[in-house]
Amino acid sequence: MIVPHVNPDGDAIGSSLALFHFFKKTNSVDIIAPSSFPEFLKWMPSSDSVLDYKKHKNDVVSKIDNADLIIIADHNAANRSGDLETIIDKSSAKKLMIDHHPEPTYSVDYTISCINVSSTSELVYNFVDEIEPEAFTKDIASSIYVGIMTDTGNFMHNVHSDTFEIVSKLISYKIDRDLIYNSVFNNYSLDRMRLLGFALNEKMFLYKDLNIAIVSLDEQELIRFNYKKGDTEGFVNMPLAIENINSSILIMQRDDEIKLSFRSKGNIAINKIAKAHFNGGGHKNAAGGIEKELGFAETLEKLKTVLYQNKQILLEK
Repeated sequence: MIVPHVNPDGDAIGSSLALFHFFKKTNSVDIIAPSSFPEFLKWMPSSDSVLDYKKHKNDVVSKIDNADLIIIADHNAANRSGDLETIIDKSSAKKLMIDHHPEPTYSVDYTISCINVSSTSELVYNFVDEIEPEAFTKDIASSIYVGIMTDTGNFMHNVHSDTFEIVSKLISYKIDRDLIYNSVFNNYSLDRMRLLGFALNEKMFLYKDLNIAIVSLDEQELIRFNYKKGDTEGFVNMPLAIENINSSILIMQRDDEIKLSFRSKGNIAINKIAKAHFNGGGHKNAAGGIEKELGFAETLEKLKTVLYQNKQILLEK
């Protein structure tokens, strides 16, 4: 059983599918996602095999109850397994965590954890290469490539020499890089493009004394632009292209949940703010958070207050 994190992204789905293709030759294997994943990833090989827990609850519980091994992919805290947290906790299966985020807290039997890699997909490459290097196929290579590409912003951040060596080896399996790039980054709806224009023109505010931008989208605004999961992918990174803007936050309300995405440059440890004030965490320059108690307007005001209280973090050179 392979379990990516709630609201899975390219790295979560890519690493999970790579493991799925690796194990399926000799084992019964399933991917159980705590929630659905973006449309722009649904072209991936065997992506239709991913079971959404919210749509297949009885089937999922039965599969987890009968599992021998549960692999926790691309997250290192139990609450990131969403509604599957308590089900996984009750399972007698052995548990293996494969993840690249800092400060792991998930209670598992085995851990593969390293923050000095680009992505969990890079760790999965090393996992497969160590166990059975001849097992690599085009489907495994394509899945890992998607995970690395998306988690590095198309190789723009958090890449190392080992990352490029791995990508070079993935290419040798004749993956279609143009198809992968266009399927992920050039496959958005017209509604998504209009939402992006609205977000940048109407809902982006700069706080120049903090060198930060905040983009806020409430539920009604998302409904207005026919929002679908994944439509705001990459929005939080765009204000970082503005001169002297070194941090960016996207705050978004959907399904009675307020989600915050944090990004920063250089030495600005934006994850400290996410962890301390918004039930979140992540990498130094890329983190997420969630507000469970306040409304949207109140959360936005709380965010502004918190940012000024943490001015020293945001202005770090």
